[in-house]
Amino acid sequence: MILKRLKKIAALALAAAMALSLAACGSAEDKKITLHFTHTQSPGSISDLTAMEFKRLVEEKSGGRINVEVYSNCGLSGGDLTQAISLVQSGNIDIHSCAPPNIANFDKRFYAFWLPFLFPTEEDLLTFCHSEKVFNEVNTWCNEMEMVMLGINNAGSRQISNSKMEITKPEDLKGMNIRVPSANIFITLYRDYFGANPTAMDFSEVYTSLQQKTIDGQENPIAVFDSSKFAEVQQYVTLWDGVRDTTIWVMSQKTADKLSEEDRALVQECATEALDWGNDYLADNESQIIEKLREGGTTITELTEEQKADFQETCAGIYDEYAAEVGQDVIDLFTGGYKE
Repeated sequence: MILKRLKKIAALALAAAMALSLAACGSAEDKKITLHFTHTQSPGSISDLTAMEFKRLVEEKSGGRINVEVYSNCGLSGGDLTQAISLVQSGNIDIHSCAPPNIANFDKRFYAFWLPFLFPTEEDLLTFCHSEKVFNEVNTWCNEMEMVMLGINNAGSRQISNSKMEITKPEDLKGMNIRVPSANIFITLYRDYFGANPTAMDFSEVYTSLQQKTIDGQENPIAVFDSSKFAEVQQYVTLWDGVRDTTIWVMSQKTADKLSEEDRALVQECATEALDWGNDYLADNESQIIEKLREGGTTITELTEEQKADFQETCAGIYDEYAAEVGQDVIDLFTGGYKE
């Protein structure tokens, strides 16, 4: 615990020092700019690859005048997902990539992204991600917190893994110790609807906790499962497609205000291109990742439509429960209003 605190203190000090770089460089066309970009996942993950594509695009299109430094595993906040958002608000992190509900501690409307069975298909999710109506609405939420939204993309369905047994029905989760993100909606889902014992912890601690069997399982997109090497410590994966995950990119309003209009447009253009690149990468590689895991000995269980319907029926009540938290208007937008 002491080591973890020291890591966070060191990360905060580093972030504060780095915040001076953009201010020192200014935004004039003849001055160099460094943007500090953080994300929540490990090196080589889909978040990391997409961030590196953004870095490539920005540095190429700016002729090297704008440099992007990428930090994985919330490297400027000591692994603390909530603290990372605070550092974006203060301008100590320029751009941050995370699951939208990581922002829910600041605005409960962001919980809506993790309501189960929002999107029947991946195509529905991509339509949602590209919706101008969604962009404008969610960007308004970000603006209220001194941030600017650069975009949303597909992060893959959050699949359930564990080291005990094959999961084919909600009852199989009863009593299992499942790691979930530090978001109340996942604690509610797994505890109150599936009867599991959800344990909230930072992502950077998950592998060790699985290895030491402090927890029985976790849930994340299959690309994250693979890049995090969870197959080394988890035998079973259930493809239930209950929560189709997204990644949101937010930029500090303070950073945006320091950029020239041209540079801000360039950053937005590159973010849009990189997020679309991430969508394509996931579409091209997810099935190959699943096959690779199978060949490596992981038991992959693909649920039938009837089995998925069983999960959906079991947790249907969470919509009414969270309507008071996020607003019925938000639920209406997320459950189909984005198509209008």
